[in-house]
This record gives sequence, C-alpha cells and structure tokens, in this order.
Amino acid sequence: MTARDEMPRSRELLLAIVSGACLVLAFPPIDLLPAAFVALIPLFHVIRNVRSGGFWSGFRPGFVAGITFFLLLLYWLALLSSDQMDNPVVMSGPLFLLVLLQSAYWGLFSAVASFVGHRTRIPWFVVLPVLWVAFEQLRSLGVIGFTWGALGYAAVNVPRAIQFASVTGVFGVSLWLALSNALILEVTSARRRRGALALALAVVLLLPVLHGTLVLWGAGSGQGGKGAGQSMRVAVIQPNISGETKWDARYKSESFETLGRLSLEAADRKPDLIVWPETAAPSYLLYVPDDLGLGPAVARQADTPILTGCPNLVPGSAKEGAGRPLNSALLIGVDGIPRAAYSKTKLVPFGEAIPFETVIPFLKQVDFGEADFWPGSEHVVFEHPDGAFSVLICYESTFPRLARQFVAGGAELLVNITNDVWYGRSSMPFQHASMAIMRAVENRRSLARSANSGVSMLVDPYGRVMGRTAIFEEGFLVERLPVRSDMTIYARYGDVFPWGAALVGGLMLVLGLSVRVGSHAGPPRRRN
Repeated sequence: MTARDEMPRSRELLLAIVSGACLVLAFPPIDLLPAAFVALIPLFHVIRNVRSGGFWSGFRPGFVAGITFFLLLLYWLALLSSDQMDNPVVMSGPLFLLVLLQSAYWGLFSAVASFVGHRTRIPWFVVLPVLWVAFEQLRSLGVIGFTWGALGYAAVNVPRAIQFASVTGVFGVSLWLALSNALILEVTSARRRRGALALALAVVLLLPVLHGTLVLWGAGSGQGGKGAGQSMRVAVIQPNISGETKWDARYKSESFETLGRLSLEAADRKPDLIVWPETAAPSYLLYVPDDLGLGPAVARQADTPILTGCPNLVPGSAKEGAGRPLNSALLIGVDGIPRAAYSKTKLVPFGEAIPFETVIPFLKQVDFGEADFWPGSEHVVFEHPDGAFSVLICYESTFPRLARQFVAGGAELLVNITNDVWYGRSSMPFQHASMAIMRAVENRRSLARSANSGVSMLVDPYGRVMGRTAIFEEGFLVERLPVRSDMTIYARYGDVFPWGAALVGGLMLVLGLSVRVGSHAGPPRRRN
C-alpha cells in the first residue's frame, strides 16, 4: 500500500468511533445481541489497513474505539451520589481516568494485532480474536483489574448461546463473538475462498447455539435440572432504602422495620434462607448490642436463617489496620445467634479503598470520598442444612476467578448482595446484574441476588432468570433453587482458556518480532 492508498485519518477515526458506539448497544439496558456480532468489524477493518506510522498508528484506532465504548458504557460513574461525592463535574475525573486506562488495553490490542497481522502469515481471523481475548484477560488482572465491558457479557441474556462458558468462562464467549466479527469481515472482503470462509462462519455462529440448545433441552424446564440433587428455597429482599436515609441514625429503626416486614411476608412462603442486601443493616451489628438484637429477632420470628450485609471491623488492635471497617456478610441462625461472617476481599478501586496505599504511604492522604474499607482475607463457605453457599459482595460478582474459588472451596450455591442505589436510574444496575448471571453458567451454580434498590434476581445453574425485580421498588422474591456439588471444567481448572489465548498471542508477537522487515518470510498483505 502506498502513501496514497493509506486510509484517511478522519475515516479511520470515524470507523473506530462507530465500532465503540455500536458495541454499547449489545449491553444492558438495550441488550441488542446482534450488535455484538458486527460492532467490531469497522475497528478490525481499520487494523487490517494500518500499515505504516509505527506503534501509535496501530494503537490509535483501538484507543479511540475504547474511549467511545467505555464513555458510553460507564457514564453512570459521574452520577455517583454520596455524602462525599455528589457533583458530576467532580466525579468526571475518576470516570475519565478509568476510561483512559481501559481504552489503553484496546489500544495495545490494536497495535499488537496490526503488527502481528502484517508481519506474519497468520490469518487475520486468528490474530484478531485471539489477541482480543488475551488483552481482555490482562485487563482483568491485579488490584485495578476490571472486567466490566468484556465482550462475552453481551450474550449473557441469551442462555442458549452461552452454555459453553461452563468450559471456557466468559472469555470464551468473548472469543466466539470476536471470531464472528473477524470472519464476517473476511467473508465480505475475500476475493478467494469465500465459500470456505462462509462455511466456517456458519459453523462458528451455529455451533455454540446448537450446543446450548442441547444442554438446556437435557436440563429440562424443571427447577432442578439434570444432576441438580437437592434444592433450597431462597428469599431475596429488596427494601429500596434511599441512599440519603440509609446511614442517617434517625432512620435506622425505619430501615430495620422495612427489612423485618418484608422478611416476614416472605417467610409465609417457607424459605430455607432469607437474604438481605449489601450493608442492609446500617450498623456495626456485632459491636452494637441493641442493633444486633434486631436482625436475630426477625430470624427467630421467621424461623429462617438470615444473611445480611453489614459493616464490620478488623479484629485485633495489634494488627496493622485494626479498627478499619470491613464490608461484610453475616449469617444469623434461626436461634438469632450469628454463625459466620465473610468480608469482601475484592474492593472497588478508589470507591472502597485506594490501591497500593499500604506500599506507597502518601496515597493514604488521598481522598476520593471512598469508604476506606479494609479487604477481607478469607474465602468463606457458609454452612446450611440444605447446602453450602458463598457470598459475592457487590463488585465481586464481576470477577470469574473469585466465584470459581468459592465453588472450588465447596460452595453449592452462590449469593450476590449489592447496593446500587447510588447510581440512580442509569444503566449501571442492569449491567451489574447481567454480569452476575455469567457466574451461574460458568460454575453450574444457582445464584440468589439481593439488591437494595434492584435488580434482585433468582437464577438457575444455566443462567435462566427465574424471578427478577424492577429497580427502585420495594419487594421480595422466593424460589426453590437447585443446590449442586458437581464441578464444571471451568470451576475445576479455571482460566486455562484465556491464559491459553494469552500464550498464543505472546507467541504470535514473538514470531512477528523475529521477522526481518522486507524479508520474504513476512509477505505483504493484499488490499481488501
């Protein structure tokens, strides 16, 4: 391609923006799944046609597409309302920092894919999806790891399309969608082998859906499904307590009254477990005797164990960080006695804690209005006569590895408690809820989700929603959920698939680096 043949910069950027904007349509609240099969085509087309200009030329289209996508997907972060941060102008700073960071991964994907695709003989429909998954995996790692917006989540509300996630995890679904985009581009631009490419595309599109249809057919329409074993009747409570009154001491008794009233109404349907949302009890229950008596009183009256979110404290004054709060889940037995507690291990960066503040002292002075929680240290499996369960608190439901660790540790049911009231009637509650569904499919575990203001859900092990609430409505759900102990391939072996993609991607990059410029080993690509 000569200088005259280079794609104009304006067209390149326009196509990148179109990709990012179209992909958002595939995510809640719009949930237009077909968009996920075509949204990346403009970006992939640009990557295939970037042939000169160095690293930045390859980085730029992915970075621009990422900025478009993440700004539209995460706009709600600027709507965060709290006593410390309730100004959209102030909150736009963290929003833009997060968008820039996440978009940088898209830019690196774009730069590496362009480099590998033009320096090697590896087909584009291999290079693009493999590297896409590799960078999604990298984006999920570390203290500031973030899986929001992973491509695979676009398909979560179509259960028959995602059953193979029990083998690959969510990033396998990402590969499926990225590969579909790449093959559609190949079919529409190919001058040779178009029939073979079209056949490959048809197989790629249909095989997961056929597999999922067979899996769901085998599971049947019953509550339990094949191999489900015993079950547990679970009630999830949605009290819809406003953020303005939740932590106001004057309204504490009113909050407990709402939780108690809804729990007793749900108790008429004989649940085996009642679940209250994250920080439902607006008090350090274990340290305030008068408040501690309120939750147990409800449990005794309902004759049902209650799992409630509540703040806790780091035990032991001699330990570093003693006295700092924990974001916890507390199980109260039918006798009103607290049984066990789990404290959130994966805190929201800059929302619940400042990353790296224990190793970089000056960060302790930074104040973003964060809750300043201390991370928990144990992955707790709660015992229950009808089955063991573990709790994913809020943001933790977005991390496949954490849910898998609980299941590997013996959890037969997953519970997610959250409080998304701070983001109002934005798309955030719907995005957050949809991601939790994937944890059920990956591990073949039922999921009970209690959200203060919604979306609360009860989900079977195949990702089928058995009950769902609207947002900002008071209410409860009660359903019998399968309790399972069998292990999926993903639950047993973890992220073998995305790490395999990362390894293959790394080998492709090494191969590209080993090719001398101008060498016949790396033939020039034909124009498409």
